[in-house]
Amino acid sequence: MRSQGELEQIPQEVVKQISELETRIMTDIVERIHKNGFSSASSDWQITRLQQLGESDQNIQKMIRQALGDIDVSLDKIFSDTVYEEYYGHARSYKLFGREQIPFEQNDQLQELIGGIRQQTGDTFRNMTKSMGFAIKDPVTGKITYSPLMKFYQDTLDAAMWDLLSGGFDFNTILNRTVSRMTTSGIRWIDYDSGNRNRVDVAARRAILTGLRQIQGKINEQVAQELETDRYEVSAHVGARPTHQPWQGKIWTMQQLIDVCGLETPGMGTGLCGWNCYHTYRAFPPGSIRTYTDEQLEQMIKEENTPKEYKGKKYTTYEALQKQRYMERCMRKTRQEIKLLKSGEAPEQEIILKKAKYQGQLQQYSKFSKTMGLPEEMKRVYQDGLRGKFTPTKTELKKIEPPILKNAAGQSIIKVERTTLKGTPNTITQKTSAKGGIERNYYGEDGMQIKQISNNNHGNAKMHPYGKNGEHAHDYSYNEKGKVLRSTRELTEIERKENGDIL
Repeated sequence: MRSQGELEQIPQEVVKQISELETRIMTDIVERIHKNGFSSASSDWQITRLQQLGESDQNIQKMIRQALGDIDVSLDKIFSDTVYEEYYGHARSYKLFGREQIPFEQNDQLQELIGGIRQQTGDTFRNMTKSMGFAIKDPVTGKITYSPLMKFYQDTLDAAMWDLLSGGFDFNTILNRTVSRMTTSGIRWIDYDSGNRNRVDVAARRAILTGLRQIQGKINEQVAQELETDRYEVSAHVGARPTHQPWQGKIWTMQQLIDVCGLETPGMGTGLCGWNCYHTYRAFPPGSIRTYTDEQLEQMIKEENTPKEYKGKKYTTYEALQKQRYMERCMRKTRQEIKLLKSGEAPEQEIILKKAKYQGQLQQYSKFSKTMGLPEEMKRVYQDGLRGKFTPTKTELKKIEPPILKNAAGQSIIKVERTTLKGTPNTITQKTSAKGGIERNYYGEDGMQIKQISNNNHGNAKMHPYGKNGEHAHDYSYNEKGKVLRSTRELTEIERKENGDIL
């Protein structure tokens, strides 16, 4: 039986191809906004609008045709090589049973089914590319509406040009808003028949695995009939969802696969071979040996259901894997944003900040995976097909480092625009108000603020009757619910010496 990892890998090439199409379409939108935002074309938008939209429609249709051609090649490979391997994966069972397996090419019934499903899967992708769009969330009501691709394209450009011409927003604000909306939604397949609105990469993976499941089912049916058995072994994998744990790795009859394991029409429902299920099953003729004993399965489930802690929150293996998938999606989103901001020629500072964000996401992902005892699955991140460097260089990092000051005692002070209760552990920050007043904020080992020193009375002498000019200190502590408790006092002699440069 194929492992979870092997099943996940089968559709990866097609997922990469559809993801590349998604990015190319988003890039086209961004580049069109950039072109109109920095040329005389913006003032002529209403005149050239239909022409530009027509050109964009032609460009996108060309991109889709190219992508479908690449996808067809990949599908041919999947429905020949992968199915061939699946078929002869049962060769050992035939040998043990002393039977001859019909050669793959001569199995007419199976070949007819493969041809039909290959055609069906190809049609699914053609339908998918004809009904793509974006999911748009209303910032006020939170309601999500779905906009067909070209309508989104048209509305986005219209709104961008209006904002630029009216002076309501500058180009960078519009660019960031557009990039955020697109990457948050991702291009969706709006299936009007079923009502499903999945991201195209998810829909692509599901379409391929659904077709393969149908073929696997037919192969199992033939093997069971020819080897005279009604017993099937279900696979087991790490991090199975809780409702699948009781039946994974065990032997069942076909009726039990339906009644106990919830065997579904491939790609449907929540049971065996349903939505996002990576379990498989195969005929288990007499003389076969189970992959796992009941004792091994019991121990596996016990270990996986014992929570591990990360940053104060506990995760079972299943929950940790879900968190991993979320972190991978966030990294793919950030990578897309970097690519699109570059295409829109956003300010260098913004691109570097996005790269720094991605670097932080990578570090958190690595720490989380190590703590949970899970392998890092960066191939899921790289399925976007994007090329280039997405982490900042040392030179780039220096450009976004906060200015460092020194106090009278020679301690480093980080200049900031605002004060927060949570900061970098064991650091001091400095904020200067519009009127010139200075606040220095001290952070403890846990990164929580423990003290603030001000060189003024905040314009309220009655509340701050301290020192010569109202200079004073606030001490911070926190109750068991995390609520901040703040007291006010005079500066100590040591504090006066350390901060003599601002007093």
